[in-house]
Amino acid sequence: MNRTVFAIGTAALVLTTAAAFAQPAREEAQTWRQFRLAMADGTEPLLPDFSWAGYHYGEKAIPDVKGPVFDVTQFGAIPDDAKSDEPAFRKAIAAARDAGGGVIFFPAGEFLINTDSDKTETIVIDFGNVVVRGSGSGPGGTVIRMANHIREEDPAKMYSTPCKIEFIAPDPVGDDALATITGEARRETFTVTVDSAARLKPGDRVTLSLKSTEAIPSFFAPRMPAPQFTRVLSNGVVITERHTIAAIDGNTVTFGEPLHITVDPEFGWTLKRYTPIEEVGVEDICFQGSWEQEFVHHRSALDDGGWSAVEFSHVANSWLRRCTFLNWNVCLEVRFSSAVSVLNVTMAGNKGHFGIHTRGGYGVLAGYCRDHAGHHHGPSVGYQSVGAVYWRFEMLPEQRIDCHSTFPYATLLDRVDGGILYGSGGPMAGLPHHMRWYTLWNFLHPTDPGRVYDFWREGQKECFLEPIVVGIHGADVKFNESTLQIYESPGKPVDPESLYEAQLELRLGALPAWVEDVRATDKAMQAAGVPAHPTVRKGNAP
Repeated sequence: MNRTVFAIGTAALVLTTAAAFAQPAREEAQTWRQFRLAMADGTEPLLPDFSWAGYHYGEKAIPDVKGPVFDVTQFGAIPDDAKSDEPAFRKAIAAARDAGGGVIFFPAGEFLINTDSDKTETIVIDFGNVVVRGSGSGPGGTVIRMANHIREEDPAKMYSTPCKIEFIAPDPVGDDALATITGEARRETFTVTVDSAARLKPGDRVTLSLKSTEAIPSFFAPRMPAPQFTRVLSNGVVITERHTIAAIDGNTVTFGEPLHITVDPEFGWTLKRYTPIEEVGVEDICFQGSWEQEFVHHRSALDDGGWSAVEFSHVANSWLRRCTFLNWNVCLEVRFSSAVSVLNVTMAGNKGHFGIHTRGGYGVLAGYCRDHAGHHHGPSVGYQSVGAVYWRFEMLPEQRIDCHSTFPYATLLDRVDGGILYGSGGPMAGLPHHMRWYTLWNFLHPTDPGRVYDFWREGQKECFLEPIVVGIHGADVKFNESTLQIYESPGKPVDPESLYEAQLELRLGALPAWVEDVRATDKAMQAAGVPAHPTVRKGNAP
């Protein structure tokens, strides 16, 4: 008889499923049933509500922004002439800034940046309501090609190379506490009580902040950090969960999105200022680097990030869609950002360091993306990332998932074609690489039958705090079940096929039309000849 253990903290509810492999394929997951019941009766669900991810948290479709349009060719860019188009790009950005936003448009053809004639500086877009749009990321579309690599900012840190194109808020955070939390708040609820709401108002964005060594036993129970986990032992638990204030009633503050962590006021939680830029978009472009060497992890700054493409830093309600990345060390970094969608993206060419990496944000969604380059770090989260979702994401069979230490939590890999589950990055000092609620839902593990995963073993880097594993299938792999919070339906997928879609439909009452649009776009991009890898299952077919 198979045992499925659902645990909250130190309390456990044990459900049994007899003769699991004799049951019809894709029966309803008990974990999903518990979530639906908890949402109906207001009790604590075992799963986080991952539907709060993506542009406007899935409640709105990404807009087709009409203008004003700033065509880079009107500022001096000439496609396919083998000369730098970066000055024209910068002039178009300045014009869009002066106009309060708009569309920076690239027609079809190849446009060069970071050539010998350019300064080796990032291209910064520090305002919202702006879209950088090309004319398609497949054959006959727009290519933005970076001619030279970028140097690291700190020679002592190989990983300090910036991305060439940065969307970044000019003054995003504040260190002073706007309010102190005075009452307990349960995870997956929406309200906190503060000492004074005088410095807060509806519509404000804030960071729910904690830094406390006293909180360590509460967050790790029934386990404790090992001696080599030096960051958490010296700095304590560090949380930076981003929220929008929906309403204030006296000293009760209601957020627009749920807490993904339980708040105990005795540890010193506060609310701090958070001011991102909003409505930033990138779409219909092939970004091309020139990383053509064999990748060796941490061999050099060039390996780790010399060819780094796009960064979103402190942005909200924004997107990157229908793009291709060829020959990069780092394709896309999403830092300290909220409600961001990354949709219909293909990464191809030479293997590099990171494909898509999100850190320090809330509700970043990467959906219908394909990493055909097989970057060293696969679907990646780190450094206080909260509620990130990799949805119908394709990895290469031997590619590794990634978590980069220092308190990411509540991450969903949803209907991901893997991939293996070992190989996370970051130093031993930063362990554990992930706190609670790392959730694998219908993960396809295609290779290496007989592998045994142990997610809390002394001396290893793959240290996650009690992941949730439901419907893992493919090769017959095993787990040290004592290190998991939930282990259900090993060896066969479950219903719902996609947890993100099911939770979104439950919350909104119907699956929004944009989901089918993304699906259709995925099929169209593949038909149009977007690069593919022959060993990857095509089309994310069930």
